[in-house]
Parts: sequence; C-alpha cells; structure tokens
Amino acid sequence: MKYYLRHFANQHFPEVDDRKCRHKKAEQRLVQLFFDVPCEGYFVEVGANEPKHSSQTWHLEQRGWHGILVEPIPELCEDLRKHRPSSIVVQAACGAAEQRGPTKFYVAEGLARSTLVQNTVSLNVYFSRTETVEVRTLDDILEEAQAPHIGFVSIDVEGLQLNVLRGFNLQKHSPRLLLVEDHLHDLQTHRYLTAQNYQLVKRTARNNWYVPQGTSFTLSTRLEWLLLWQKIWLHAPLRKLRIARKASKKNARRTPSP
Repeated sequence: MKYYLRHFANQHFPEVDDRKCRHKKAEQRLVQLFFDVPCEGYFVEVGANEPKHSSQTWHLEQRGWHGILVEPIPELCEDLRKHRPSSIVVQAACGAAEQRGPTKFYVAEGLARSTLVQNTVSLNVYFSRTETVEVRTLDDILEEAQAPHIGFVSIDVEGLQLNVLRGFNLQKHSPRLLLVEDHLHDLQTHRYLTAQNYQLVKRTARNNWYVPQGTSFTLSTRLEWLLLWQKIWLHAPLRKLRIARKASKKNARRTPSP
C-alpha cells in the first residue's frame, strides 16, 4: 500500500484537512517521484483552467520545468498569462484533425466543467453561456511552439480526451508520462492508448497514468494492479448501466408532460 493514493496522502500530508486537496498534493508528489525531480523538463497541459491551485503542472514549473498550457476560455487564458509567465499559453481547444476550426463551446457555471460537447460526463452540469473557440490539434500547437521532447502530458477535457489524443502523434513525441482524466464511461480511450503502445500503470482519482510499454514503473503495488484491473474491466458493465440510468432520468426531466 506504499503508493496507494489515499494511504500515501494520509502518510505524507496529514496536515491538510481537505481530503481532495490532500489527495491532489499526493498525486503531484507521486508525479515528482516518477520524474525524480528536481530536474528540468517540458510539459503540456490540455485543459489548463486555473493557473496554480488546480493545475497539474504548476508544481513542476516551480521546480524548473516549462511548457505549454492549452485553454479555450478567454478569461482563464488571461489569468494563466498573468500568473504563469514562464509557460506558453495557447487559447484554443484541442481535437482531432477533422475538427479543426471555429466551434461552439459550452461554458459551465464555475468554468471548470466547460466542454465542446455535452455528453455523459456533463449530465449534472449547468452551462451559463456559449463561446466560439478555435479547435486545433495538439500536433499543430507543438509544431508552432517548436516544442522540445515532452516529458509530461496532462489531458483534462471533460470526456473528450480521445479526440485530443487523435490529434497528437504519440509515436513522434513519445511523452514519458500521460496523465489522462477518464471517467471510464467507456473503454475507448484505454483501448486507443494500448494500441499506441502505451500501458496503464496507475490511477489516481479520475486520472489514468500511461507510460510507453516496457517502461519500468515502481509506484504501484500488486494490490493496486488488482484494483486497477477491477476498475477498468470488471466494473465496466455496472458503470455503463449506471450512466444509462442517469441519462434516462435527465431526459425524462427534460420531456414536457402531455
């Protein structure tokens, strides 16, 4: 249980009262252990949102890393440029090649759950407005920025991570660690990444950790491997049933009475 998130968080951050914050700090510490920081490196964060508190890369930037922050919402980009001057901020949404161009974007109340597509991840989200945003592939953004070799990629796009990955040449860029938010409403993302020769090695909260196949990974115990297998495969039918019920209830609420 040495590197199991809850145990690791309670052991290393007992002074943090809020459970989510404690787990967040533990996840960041585990990422640092994977890269053996402090050291220099290059990161990419898709769906950067807030500059520091909820960032997956701020803790690395504080240790000498730099990289690219991709975020479609204008006011969040302004905040990122103000507080993350060492990073390149790109105002765009990421998608597959055929999705390039201006697209409607649904802005959620509180901003964090905003999305290009209202899907099963956003069943309980209230959207306050829409914006027109530019959709670009991650490959295009990396080429424009002349990015060096990428160590760490974080993708948090409210269930649309597969589209982002389809616009990202993993064979060319070969990041050492992919941290992908996946609500596991289906296994399409997992199957895509395994087909791209990446292996799932850990899960912290809703984030799946993928590394190139054959990479030595020591931050998971045998018990974690078993729990991970159960989460991904054994629970898949139950997850699909639960999501279908939620969607059915939401559709029923929307349907006016005769």
